[in-house]
Amino acid sequence: MPLFKVGEDIPDYFTKPQWFIGRVKHCHEKKAAALLEHIGVEYFLPVQTVKRKWSDRTKMVDVMILPRYIFIHCKNAERVHILENVRSITGFMMDHDLDRAATIRDKDLDTFRRMVDYDDIPVIIDEHNFTPGDRVLVKYGPLMDRECELVEVSNKKCIAVSLGVLGSARI
Repeated sequence: MPLFKVGEDIPDYFTKPQWFIGRVKHCHEKKAAALLEHIGVEYFLPVQTVKRKWSDRTKMVDVMILPRYIFIHCKNAERVHILENVRSITGFMMDHDLDRAATIRDKDLDTFRRMVDYDDIPVIIDEHNFTPGDRVLVKYGPLMDRECELVEVSNKKCIAVSLGVLGSARI
């Protein structure tokens, strides 16, 4: 734990719950979610129902949007407790620029949740962060009244939400 000078404000990162990005063992996302729920920790597991076609049938299946990752809402100090009690979680994604565990802003995760919950349009995860562009306020659709970043990908205009070191989700 870093030391702070007397009278100096302690950053929110150390005092308030943040959305951390937990790394999960292969195919253990739902198990990790169940264990987090059991110990009373808030989490978000981005799952989307998509249509899959085989040679003999078509079926709707649940697909992890970010395989091997789960978003966990807790205080920085609680991460050790989570690692000790949820064996499916192997660690937390790091932000090497800040030399600490990566976090995602509450409003960005809330917007990402809205994207995931809107089943008609698949969410695409870009591994690269977009260069900051114009911020837009969405007027209609699942992201109505949300501020997002307007980007252009392959000559198509998209809306993107930053997921920190994970990259961006776009719709």
